[in-house]
Amino acid sequence: MIRKFCILLLVASFGASAAPKTYGSLGSEVDYLDFGKVTVAPFSYSVSSSFDEEYGAFNLFDSNPKSYWYSSSEIKPEWIIVDFGSKRLINAIEVLIPTFRGKRAAEEYEVQVLYQDNWKTIFRNEKAELLNFHNIPPIDASILRLYFPKKEDKSIVIGEFKILLNGVVLNSVSNRFTGYQYPVPDGLLPEKDYQLPGAPREYRNGVHKGLDIYYKREKIGAPRRLTFEDTLVSPADGTIIRADLDYSPMTLSEFQKYSSLAQKNGVTYVEKDFGGRQVWIDHGNGVMTSFNHLSSIKRGIKPGAKVQAGEEIGNAGNSGLMGEAKGNDENIHLHFEIWVDGEYLGAGVPTNQMRKLLQFFFSKSNLN
Repeated sequence: MIRKFCILLLVASFGASAAPKTYGSLGSEVDYLDFGKVTVAPFSYSVSSSFDEEYGAFNLFDSNPKSYWYSSSEIKPEWIIVDFGSKRLINAIEVLIPTFRGKRAAEEYEVQVLYQDNWKTIFRNEKAELLNFHNIPPIDASILRLYFPKKEDKSIVIGEFKILLNGVVLNSVSNRFTGYQYPVPDGLLPEKDYQLPGAPREYRNGVHKGLDIYYKREKIGAPRRLTFEDTLVSPADGTIIRADLDYSPMTLSEFQKYSSLAQKNGVTYVEKDFGGRQVWIDHGNGVMTSFNHLSSIKRGIKPGAKVQAGEEIGNAGNSGLMGEAKGNDENIHLHFEIWVDGEYLGAGVPTNQMRKLLQFFFSKSNLN
């Protein structure tokens, strides 16, 4: 009875008003996702338990059927809750359940809505299969729960839990925004908010449109800064559409001149800018990435060339920056931009949500 009361209290607090925008982190059992245009609707989620952070509930919403949420292995009911913060029109549910230890990882479940202070079952599936798609009578609800009765001490394992309206998934990140590799092998997400997309700037129209990657992991010891020797790789298959093979370094006087101009004027076109030596890749489906400040470009990387995910593009550097103008190794890093349908990824997304969005985008790499 106490456990039931605690669960209802948690869910009621979600539904009382629009969900808060700051709690949780990927890997936790409770979180909130609001990625602007990338998600159809903001939503929060919670689960009854997670076996391990790597198999957290965020795997339910990444459009990857091969990433899973694992519950604990205790003999107790398990559940997944999705809360939109306000009512949504819903007419279908999809649940993907793999096999686990020779059996379907959940043999039955109920789809429930929170009605007043009680869960109301609107659909029951007593014979779960791999892909379970259910058209349901149209409802308007803000909170849904997938409830799993449990008879054995084994984990419930779920690949996807989708809530739909007329074929549109309301609670997931499209696979257009997931499944990429990090461009710096073993690289770390920037620690400072100032280094993320959307961060304010006092120049170049007042906004930073990429992420600045300075550090990478070492197999032994603390993370270290990037050097000229560190290679950069394509995050996905694609076609090279720009490669600055004839790049000429900025002189110190040029750097000072353009810095002064950028502080005073909005930038509409740059003939020689601070991105330095660049490579741009078109990944198709409206997604493009650009590498900035390269110290070198790998032979064969030229406009029109095809590249594969993980293929070497060039080396990290400081081209276009003061360090290059001075002839030293100051400020080596990769400024990396992701563009989707003509806008940089993360436009209008709060910093705490941007970090989560990048972990979804670079899901082929471990950025936790």
